[in-house]
Amino acid sequence: MKNIKEITKEELDALKVITFDIDGVIIPTGTQLQENLDGTELYMKSKQLSPKFIENLKELKKYVKLNFSSGRNILYLKSLVNEVFDQDVFLQAENGNISWFEGKITHPFYPSSYFNKLKNIRERIKSMMVSDKRIRGFEPKLLILTPHCDQMEEIPGLVKKIDPEQELYCLWTNEGYDIGSREMSKGKGISLLAKHLGIGKKQIMTTGNNYNDKEMLEVGRGVTVQPDRVEAEYFIEHKPEELGGELLAEFLLKYYRKEKRI
Repeated sequence: MKNIKEITKEELDALKVITFDIDGVIIPTGTQLQENLDGTELYMKSKQLSPKFIENLKELKKYVKLNFSSGRNILYLKSLVNEVFDQDVFLQAENGNISWFEGKITHPFYPSSYFNKLKNIRERIKSMMVSDKRIRGFEPKLLILTPHCDQMEEIPGLVKKIDPEQELYCLWTNEGYDIGSREMSKGKGISLLAKHLGIGKKQIMTTGNNYNDKEMLEVGRGVTVQPDRVEAEYFIEHKPEELGGELLAEFLLKYYRKEKRI
């Protein structure tokens, strides 16, 4: 891996899109979620973009298009970036499963057997919630399943039991587990975006800090903000109290301002 300061002028000039992961990259981690047993009450509290970062995003849009890729749902992403959202901003939710490209939402087709597996896993986890306080509830999602809980062997074990065909992934997110189809990923979402725009995949800079970002970092011009957890072509250094995505935006703006590429 190379420090982002080593990126070449040619690589920077070729960029058309900057993709930001969300949690731990441009907002602090630490989503609070609690759901009651019958699913009629759900409390969820997350973080917001800093005012300074929002202003930097507005300026960054003068030079490149912006894409936000997350395991979160599409409504959450839209509300998070609402102050910079327009036709030049793309959203990719639920680990690449749902894409918003210029006013159109696309998603893959999954057979009934896929949703039946997710339903069975959800029902089993809900039954565990009765006596296991480590499980706090489910984040609202359309095409993947995300139980919020402590890290625990029981949930990956349950997925393996219900899915002997190994059609599903089960990834730890620091707040719970993302469970979804191996046919789709953030990386495949980046490939779809490149095809939509008619550009090369390496013309899309990607950022990330977690296991579900691995393929996205490999497909695009990857910049990891947590190199001890997930590798990429480049990494960006930051202090524990800093957000790597915010520092990356400042790094790019410093270059673009100097080059006056408006």
